[in-house]
This record gives sequence, structure tokens and C-alpha cells, in this order.
Amino acid sequence: MTFTPVARRPVSEAVFDDVRAAVLSGRLAPGDALDSERVLSEQFGVNRHAVREALKRLQQAGLVEVNHGGATRVLDWRATSGLDLLPHLPFALQDGPAPEALRSILEMRRSLGVDVARLAAGRAPAPLLVTLRAHAHDGADPAGDIDALGVRYEEIWRALVAASDNVAYTLAYNSLLAGTSAVTRLSHEVFAAEVRDLGAHADLIAAVAGRDGDRAAGHADALLRRTLATALAAAESTPAPLETADA
Repeated sequence: MTFTPVARRPVSEAVFDDVRAAVLSGRLAPGDALDSERVLSEQFGVNRHAVREALKRLQQAGLVEVNHGGATRVLDWRATSGLDLLPHLPFALQDGPAPEALRSILEMRRSLGVDVARLAAGRAPAPLLVTLRAHAHDGADPAGDIDALGVRYEEIWRALVAASDNVAYTLAYNSLLAGTSAVTRLSHEVFAAEVRDLGAHADLIAAVAGRDGDRAAGHADALLRRTLATALAAAESTPAPLETADA
């Protein structure tokens, strides 16, 4: 396949984004050889240094294998990449299983959230409990602005993740948050029922503050599982292909 000259932005980033999209969409398949740096620089209309920097980033992301003196080949990202790719999957896979990628993000979100709630109930230090209780009694209006309620809800979950005292969960949550932000572009109201259920938020916080891990996990599951079905229904009913913000 060939590439077209990129729009004005940091050129190595633009090359990286375009090749990443080609790999994730399947237009470049595992084992495919990329053209030489010289040919790629001509196709993109950039200098070879920009191509070299992009290839380095693609290798770090587990998308290609750079063989000095040989061809740079596409890797199977499902076997070699990490959660950094998560935000790009529902929108890069325009010709593939976008609902499957969406489902994967939300299933992991649910599983992680349930365990975070359980751990937070056992590990939350006093300052974080104060923060959580403040959200439970902040007088928010469930019928209020969805953006403001979304920020509030994210702050609750950031406090819960911090209270779980698990750095791997913290990093995974950051990736999931980026992925769910991409989902929000699909339908801003996908998360509305979950975000507006202030009573459920208060129940979850009360269970964590009461050091009841099983109850906290149950409340988290009840909150998170509803969005899984709602988002998938929205994705399946969307007539046009999903697009990235800079597509």
C-alpha cells in the first residue's frame, strides 16, 4: 500500500498516526514489510529523519519490528502491544469489529472497577475517605449538566483507584479512561444513567467507607454493568463509520 502526504502537524507524529491506523485497521497485516525509509519519506512528503522517528515509536508500541539492514515488518499487535493502544481501537477498526473493541474496553472497565472498589474498602487511607464522603454529600443535582456530573464522577473513580493502592490498576485506569473518552464521542449519553445515579454513587462510597469490600464490589458492578449494554446498543445502531477526532 502507499501513503499520502500528511497535513501540517509534527511530521513524525503524523507518520506514526497514519501507519498505526493502517496496522490496527488491518490494511497492513502481520508480516507485511513496510517500504524503505526513502520510499516512505517520499510518500508522506517528509524527511527521512521524521520517518525514522515514527518507526522508532511504532517499534516501541509493539506494532512493527525494525530490522536494520532488512525490511521493517508489521507485528501482530494483539501479541506484542499494550494498553496504550486501547483508546485507538474502536475508531481505527472502521473495517473490523468496532463493537468488539468497544465491548472489550467496557468489560475491562467493569472488571477493574469491581476489584478497585473491593480493594479501596480495605485500603483507603483517611484523607481519601474524606474526599469520597465529600462527593457523597456535595449536593449535586442528578438532572444537572452532564459534563459537570461526568467530571464529578471521574473524580470519584480517581479517588477510588488511588485508594486501591495498586499502581498497575492506576495505569490501566488511565488507559481505560482514554478509551471511554473515545466511546463518549460515539454518544455523549451512553454513560448518562451511570453518571446521574448519585444515589448509587453514595451507596458505593458508603460501602468503601464502611470497609465492606463485598458490598462495595457489588455496588460498583451494578453501576458499571449498565453502561456495557447501553454502549454496545448505541454502537450497533450507529449508521456511519466511527472516526477519530482528527480524521
